[in-house]
Amino acid sequence: MMGQARRQEKQHESPTESAPRQEPPASTAWVKPTGLTRKGWAVLVGLILVIQFPLIHYALLRGQAEVTAKLPYTQDFSDPGVVERDFFSAGGYWRVLQGELLAPGVKNNPLWLQAPLPDDVAVEFDVRSELPAGDIRVELFGNGVDPASGYVLVQGGWNNSMSVIGRRDMNAPSLDALRRRAARGGKENVDLKASGFFKENTKVRVELRGQPVQVGRTYHWRIERRGSLLRWFVDGELMLELDDPFPLKGPGQDRLGLSGFESQIFYDNLRVDTPDRMPFTAAPRAPTPPPGPYADDFNRDTLGDAWNATNPSAVKLVDGALVVELMHNRPVWLKQPIPTNATIEFDAWTDNPEGDIKVEVWGDGRSFYAGDLRLQYTATGYVIIFGGWRNTQSAIARQNEHANDRAVRDGAAVVPGKRHHIKITRNGGTLAWELDGQPYLTLKDPVPLEGPRNQYFGFSGWKNRVHFDNLKIQPLGP
Repeated sequence: MMGQARRQEKQHESPTESAPRQEPPASTAWVKPTGLTRKGWAVLVGLILVIQFPLIHYALLRGQAEVTAKLPYTQDFSDPGVVERDFFSAGGYWRVLQGELLAPGVKNNPLWLQAPLPDDVAVEFDVRSELPAGDIRVELFGNGVDPASGYVLVQGGWNNSMSVIGRRDMNAPSLDALRRRAARGGKENVDLKASGFFKENTKVRVELRGQPVQVGRTYHWRIERRGSLLRWFVDGELMLELDDPFPLKGPGQDRLGLSGFESQIFYDNLRVDTPDRMPFTAAPRAPTPPPGPYADDFNRDTLGDAWNATNPSAVKLVDGALVVELMHNRPVWLKQPIPTNATIEFDAWTDNPEGDIKVEVWGDGRSFYAGDLRLQYTATGYVIIFGGWRNTQSAIARQNEHANDRAVRDGAAVVPGKRHHIKITRNGGTLAWELDGQPYLTLKDPVPLEGPRNQYFGFSGWKNRVHFDNLKIQPLGP
């Protein structure tokens, strides 16, 4: 109304008079709210400054995080005042509750220990998540203010399906992808630093699929760095490690932060010191038989100890065959490792015209999908998919069955009720698939999956009922 009145007044002005000062449109003109005096506004601004003073203070002094604690540092969180005394956070209601440090859905706002870390360091603590999301996080060698300013360690992230060490970014491309990109020039085992693929500002991560965080279970973490090698242990077993050619260290890269996102996480018994003053012996790994031949005709009543069913309700033996249904990418893994270069043969069939027969080869032997069933699954090895996507396509995929680097064959393939014979041969980075005695698909991987975490075979599937039989695994001859 005020703007309209002014436009009417302008219409009655004499043309000889000077043009009036332009007023902003009524829709954008700022009008001081009624009810607040100048003194009231001053009080409001003062309150905002007081509340935001820690954040403003740290923003102005970035790279100069305060020091209120020193190493060696030990904390059992019996004193509620320790959060304010020894730590800093830009957000999240971090607090001590019944002798434990609580991170109640802190939305990636780390609680930074205000003590500089040595270049070689060891960190230990107990931790548990009380929500199914898992998502336990810790940051190491950050700047003491910003999340993802150092190394980010996440146990049970991404719907509790993956654990990672991320260099400056937990969502960064994987180190494996970086190596594959470096190998596109036809060279193997490329030195990433010397070739320029890994630089000081490179964001990268190493990852481990499966092994979700169990609600209410207390885990013991140990993180240690010696030189360029960062290693992360959970309950005494090595989880992940990252050898960084440009290790983050020094002022501005010397802080430890406990963190989380939406989970309710409890931390306790924190210790920080040098690796030499905090000695550690990794838990011995359970002995496993050497890779070798294996055969199974499933002609018995129960699956037995030779197999690890990650979804037991979806697996059974029927009429001398292994039957899977509603697997949802939770394989039944053969516990015995298989040779790197080998042939794998088996029979497979389904009565469902939608097909979808699936196995995982050269995976880690224990991972499975534990996230939202509407989201995609990334395997730890190679995935063989016969008649997938409602029997419209078959593929050999390296971990991600939806990626662009798959070997693909379009068209219906699975014949309902027919016993198909599948043979997979691996020689180095080449996987060749024969179907019913004829060549079918071939995948060449410039950076082959191999080593202790890539030497297992598993039967898998999504929802359809599928039968497997007459498995035979043989080392490839010289």
